[in-house]
Amino acid sequence: MTFQHACRVLLAIALLATVSLLASCTHFSLREVPASERVRVANAWKDGVAVARRVLANGEGPEALAAPPGATVILEEGIADAPMSSLPGFFELGVVPGRDGILTTVGDRTSIMTVDELMSARAYDHTQMFAEAGLGLGVDRAVVLATAAKELGMSARDVDARASWKRIRFERKPVTQQSAQPSAPPAKRVTADNLTQEDVHNAVKEASRYLSRNLDARGKYRYLVEATTNREVPGYSWPRHAGATFFMAQASGLEHEPIITYATLRAAAIMRDERMVPCGSHTCIAEDSDAEIGSAALALIAFTEIVKNGIDASYKNQIRELAEFLRSQQRPDGEFMHMYDRDAKKPIDIQLLYFSGEATLALARAHRITNDPADLDAATRGLARLVGTGWHFFGDRYYFSEEHWTCQAMEDLWDRAPNRDALTFCKRWHEYQRHMQYGTNEHAMDAEGAFGVGSFVSPRLTPASSRGEAAGATLLAVLKDGESAPDQAALQRELDSAIAFVIRHQFEPGPAHLFANPGAMLGAMPGSAVDWQIRIDYLQHAGSMMVRWLEIDEKKRHQTP
Repeated sequence: MTFQHACRVLLAIALLATVSLLASCTHFSLREVPASERVRVANAWKDGVAVARRVLANGEGPEALAAPPGATVILEEGIADAPMSSLPGFFELGVVPGRDGILTTVGDRTSIMTVDELMSARAYDHTQMFAEAGLGLGVDRAVVLATAAKELGMSARDVDARASWKRIRFERKPVTQQSAQPSAPPAKRVTADNLTQEDVHNAVKEASRYLSRNLDARGKYRYLVEATTNREVPGYSWPRHAGATFFMAQASGLEHEPIITYATLRAAAIMRDERMVPCGSHTCIAEDSDAEIGSAALALIAFTEIVKNGIDASYKNQIRELAEFLRSQQRPDGEFMHMYDRDAKKPIDIQLLYFSGEATLALARAHRITNDPADLDAATRGLARLVGTGWHFFGDRYYFSEEHWTCQAMEDLWDRAPNRDALTFCKRWHEYQRHMQYGTNEHAMDAEGAFGVGSFVSPRLTPASSRGEAAGATLLAVLKDGESAPDQAALQRELDSAIAFVIRHQFEPGPAHLFANPGAMLGAMPGSAVDWQIRIDYLQHAGSMMVRWLEIDEKKRHQTP
């Protein structure tokens, strides 16, 4: 890492911490609203769209809403409120996503956006983009202004200039029809304390079935899907395709379901037949003239899992070819050159997030198939670089990068080339992460087991999943080494809490009244409780974490007298 990069990283952390502190102060001022003063809104939903709406007066019940046949009626009641600042930034970050709606007042006129309405409009976590396009914070002011302007009969500019705002803490109350059938018992809320093998196994099965259903005949996944509409968003990522295929190969070895195995082979075949191309004298994975090693590394990991699980032994040839390419991209100091210029036929010595860890793990996995000492040597040197001189800068004791691939590589190499410095590094990284893992009631949202800072940031599933993958790998290394019980207990608790959080947010199929096709979402993993885009790597990291948990559970069962 360069000094300039380190400075940018530390500055970003300081900025996020400052904004978190200031904005979080607004989240502690709610007052309970007396029942007689509560805002109540009834919506009738059909095929994921609100087809009727009524703001209920005192004494009115949801039956006052003229709901079309077949619609689902949901009552949302405002149980608490607080003023909101109109200042840019503080307005957007002044609500708890998924819990708070917004009341807009101009003179004697009001407009209300409930939680379900904001969810349907995808207004949460789609503003104040920070660090990457997939991470948004707060509520989208433009959506709120446009909705209020339409309801109040004003321009959005006038609303922005004249309105006062309140955030309303809404409580959702489904309006059920009378039925002769007995009601089903409430579903168990999965936590680290009651997590079972059946919970994890079912989650793996449904996640892999979702990916199987969303793979076309050619072998490409529906890469990014809007859960509310079931529409695919344009774009594709071959590294994430390869990662998803790795999880599918894991699930195939676990489940032995023909639909999962067939989907795994189709997804692998398109990489082998259409994306394996010459990179100088080697073979890589690329779509155009610039090849990045992440695609090759994750494809290699997927192919090794396919061979290891006895799905198709013919991938041994591709494993050797991709391992040779990755070795050719490694510098003498163990670092990898992350790009290759296919036109100029030479590596490009730049470093991007994740790729060095992925390449190190890929070569460690490849060695189990090829038995080539060069693969083991390259993986060993890659790991030593990752946990050694590759992350030295002023302040490095107080910040870590994304190390989930690093710790998985450490564990994979443990029985052939154990690196105690790497184990110490991973234990220290997890101690750091556990300080950011939410406990019970530490966030306004259902965040127990997730990782993050502040109450206005929606806890996301993928960070919990990736840290869970690494916690499982580190725990396995600790178990193999016979290290202390406190280390084992802390890592197990971190992993159990992360898995429970992810399982609670897996769609079963989710809030069906807001989805155009609820059945299509069964087993999917959203970005967060309020970001309902489904990307294939969300399922990969969650699924691989859960497979790792099952591996640990099986190991412990065999160790129990």
